[in-house]
Amino acid sequence: MVRMIPEYPREGANISERKVFNALEAIQGHDDWVAIHSLGIGRHASAFQGEADFIVLAPGQGILVIEVKSPAYVEYKGGDWYLDRLPSPNKDPLKQLDGARRSIRHHLRERDLLTGSEPIARLVWFTSIGRHQFENRTPGDLQFFEWELGWSDDLSRPAWLIEKTLAEYDTWYSSVDEVANDPAALTAERVELIADALVSDFVAKQTPEERAHERRVTEMKLLGSQEVVLELIDTNDHVYFEGPAGTGKSYLITQAARRLNGEGRTTLVACWNVLMADELQRFVGGLPNVDVTDLNSLMLRLVGMPANPPDAPHEWYTRELPERALAVLQEKPHLGGYEAICIDEFQDVAGNLLVLELIFALAGTGRPAGTKLVFAGDSRPQIMRRVDEQVNPFAIAKSLIPDLVHVRVLRNCRSVPGLTSAVESTLRQQLGYSRHRVAKSVRGGLSTVDIVDGNETRALASALGELLQHHAAEDIVVLSPFAEKRSLAGRLLSRAEKTQDERWLRKQLQSEGLPGRIRWRSVFKFKGLDADAVVLTDLGTDATEFVASQGLEWNDLLYVALTRAKYRCVMLGTDAKPTEHYGRP
Repeated sequence: MVRMIPEYPREGANISERKVFNALEAIQGHDDWVAIHSLGIGRHASAFQGEADFIVLAPGQGILVIEVKSPAYVEYKGGDWYLDRLPSPNKDPLKQLDGARRSIRHHLRERDLLTGSEPIARLVWFTSIGRHQFENRTPGDLQFFEWELGWSDDLSRPAWLIEKTLAEYDTWYSSVDEVANDPAALTAERVELIADALVSDFVAKQTPEERAHERRVTEMKLLGSQEVVLELIDTNDHVYFEGPAGTGKSYLITQAARRLNGEGRTTLVACWNVLMADELQRFVGGLPNVDVTDLNSLMLRLVGMPANPPDAPHEWYTRELPERALAVLQEKPHLGGYEAICIDEFQDVAGNLLVLELIFALAGTGRPAGTKLVFAGDSRPQIMRRVDEQVNPFAIAKSLIPDLVHVRVLRNCRSVPGLTSAVESTLRQQLGYSRHRVAKSVRGGLSTVDIVDGNETRALASALGELLQHHAAEDIVVLSPFAEKRSLAGRLLSRAEKTQDERWLRKQLQSEGLPGRIRWRSVFKFKGLDADAVVLTDLGTDATEFVASQGLEWNDLLYVALTRAKYRCVMLGTDAKPTEHYGRP
């Protein structure tokens, strides 16, 4: 696809520019093309300043400078333009392009990036009217060619329009003796240099931290677009948000908590995962009358215990502790008393009726009726429960709360489309998104590295070194199917350094007493969270056998692991592919 600069339409872009941006972004099969949107021209050749709506750099074909217009009606007569319903209806769009073209050519030649023979064509793109609606009353006019005009019809075939315009330019000027014209002079390497030269001031001023901040702002805008579904909470007491990873369910939980807190309701925000609870705490923990916790910590607090017993068995968490906490609440219901309860990653608790009973006991009414309940879940990644114990989370909730409203959220707001496509290919299953809110032109993807005995740490160091060129250390996480002692990172940090790679990794990985900022976790602990870049380690036979021994489904774990990444994911080990029955109901 075309590399878009910037990756999203610039602030202030009008509807017609957004149409062209979306059309260019959707072009397939031209990965070496670059399209620059809204380039401010401070060094203008014929005005104080100017702007080019779009510049398309096509290796081997030429440079196309585009002016976008959306008039209701266009007429060209006797050398004069009339563009109905535009602020300056008689302004000549071709003269605007000529000024931008001269400025760009002068700037690039000063930097020795043009030989002088590269084609620089111009195009006025009318996005609001069709080709048949244009009235040219002086078709033989010398001021322009009709192939320099684009129409609304061409929004569905942008690559054709660009190539046609550049080809017509080449055909005409190749026959003009005084004009040097050589499309081949515009190589792919030169295109990259030209793109950097045209936007270098912007890029040079951006630190990695600023780029990360810009990504966060964009991500929050994408998530914010999901908030419209929160209006359902106003008219429904009980709502269940369901969707695949990355559709903003956790964000909706936190925004629901804000909304409910704003109504003056004492609100509980909870989940099973400790790290997930910490993440929720960051978003709503400072609000008055809002408690954020993981359910295990909540139950320990109710029974007056500082921690779980050492080496507590599975039954302690799933039966004994919930029973004790319920007994306390039955005796002292005021320890609950919440008017609103929001549960994230509901699938982790749906199969335990004792925990569900506890959740209802925490309500001020002691039951769903009269209490605002907002749940969010995804039925597939049930890696906290054995395969033979897995349930349909929504069906369980609906059986207990008959008026529960089911809301599907299916728009991907997290991962870049390039990464998502690769994940779906790896899992051999569609993730279930209805569309992507992340722009297709945002770079990202999935790569795999074969591991052989002895090169694990070298491969990890290489993967992290490459990722650190594009992402801050704190935005990278290393995940493993194993817990601390058996994971690659854990084993590395527990032994003496042997190689230069190991010394470097010890400086990068986060650990007590070490300065590193790259986190490393088990897939289980990182469930529900995300990171800009993820490295998956220990993906071998030992891992699949370990997961099977726990009664778990390897494909569910792989789904969780791969969908934690937003931009990049690296798999270290390729002999642990999903099984053929992945995606079972």
